[in-house]
Amino acid sequence: MPRLFLALLLALSPFGPASAQEAQPAREAVVANDTERLMQEIYLYVVGAAEPGRDRLANAVLPPRATLRIPLPRGQACNYEVRVVFDDGDDDRRRIDVCRTPRATFADTGPRRDLAVVNDSDVELRELYLWPSAARAADTGTDRLGTRTVPAGETLPLRLRGTAECVFDLRAVFADETEEKRQRVDLCRVPRLAFGDPSLPVREANVSNRARFTVRELYARAMGQEAWGADRLGSATLEPRADFGLRIRSRDCRFDLRAVYENEREEVQPGLDLCRGQQVELAGPGPAVPGELRRMLLVNGYGRPIAQVFLISPDPDDWGEDQLGDATLAPGARQELSVTSGCRVDLRIVFDSDAAEERRGIDLCANSLVVLRPGWTVAEQLDSIEPLATPTATPETVVLGGVRLRNRSTLPVVELYVARPGAPPGRDRLGSAVIPAGGVLDFSPPAELGQGADRCRADLTAVFRDGRALRLPAFDLCSGEEVPLQ
Repeated sequence: MPRLFLALLLALSPFGPASAQEAQPAREAVVANDTERLMQEIYLYVVGAAEPGRDRLANAVLPPRATLRIPLPRGQACNYEVRVVFDDGDDDRRRIDVCRTPRATFADTGPRRDLAVVNDSDVELRELYLWPSAARAADTGTDRLGTRTVPAGETLPLRLRGTAECVFDLRAVFADETEEKRQRVDLCRVPRLAFGDPSLPVREANVSNRARFTVRELYARAMGQEAWGADRLGSATLEPRADFGLRIRSRDCRFDLRAVYENEREEVQPGLDLCRGQQVELAGPGPAVPGELRRMLLVNGYGRPIAQVFLISPDPDDWGEDQLGDATLAPGARQELSVTSGCRVDLRIVFDSDAAEERRGIDLCANSLVVLRPGWTVAEQLDSIEPLATPTATPETVVLGGVRLRNRSTLPVVELYVARPGAPPGRDRLGSAVIPAGGVLDFSPPAELGQGADRCRADLTAVFRDGRALRLPAFDLCSGEEVPLQ
């Protein structure tokens, strides 16, 4: 009788067996990654299911020595199957009884072989298939790189698992869709797979996107070739104002460069000399412009900042993009501009007050330096730099009691220092001015060197735009000669 009464109380109680069952915690499965690889996909499904369902990682990964807890619905079967996909393309499966042991552990077992994949070519290595030479020819297996790639000039460590074989056949697939096949490679004797010819010299250039559009593809080919080959950016893009290091293995020096922008328009720069480590500036897509890449050095001689600068070939539809981007040109500052054009260009500047000035038909072949100052839009001399630049009648005429400095370099001289021998260099004598490539400067000993016989001897240092410095110690500033700076 007491037991029957207790059972009746439990049945009627809100804390009886039915409510206790509902209060049970939800079931879960635990996936443990005890390997040294990333898990990129995890699927958990009831054994016998027609579809594996969704990837439980979504856009995430499960790193080595980590676990993932996956909630399970109540009242379903106990037997589940777990399938994982690693970052090298391998996959593995486990069956678990979640009612007894809800943990599925994945660990690397069996023999393994470590090797280095070296890409000495100038094209990205996208896929690599390795299989024992004794296997059937068609049994190439999965791509051993998985989601990884080997960029040009880089090395990737690779681990082969579950095989004790030494001799392998291989197939490598590059970004330009070319393939390389090898047979009977003994990885036990030489655990290194090298692609490309390391004896070929490396040609390099820094490519700067000066356009307002993103570069989606970038191609380079040796002059005379027809095919453009692989996209040098690979899966990346080149954003506005960003730089990209172009690297090519070749015995050639002259290359054509082709950029494809996000708006499907293109820019082609032919005949670039990469043996000189050339700086390449992409000006932006547009209609075909006859001419070549021209450069202008701009100096702000005004007392207020310049907010925008536009440099274009004459008669376009609009002024194009602001060459300063998000920057400004402060008073006394310098900025190098570039444009693909003939000799004649149009220049427009906008101050921080929104006032604007412009000049049409500037001859860049005659004026690579433009000093912005009151009256520059109508001035006869655009490269006038006061007080240092002195007009000269002929190249043979040299200022008395001084020297003529002629810049024979391809880059402007941006700093000039003159001091007594052995003394600190002192201030920059050019200030906001420059000596453009091919330009001259008549220079006399400054007053601070004194008036005695030693006033002509000084240490002279010229600094070029790329940071290179030319030093002339104990130089005679009164020789009356022309001094080449290069």
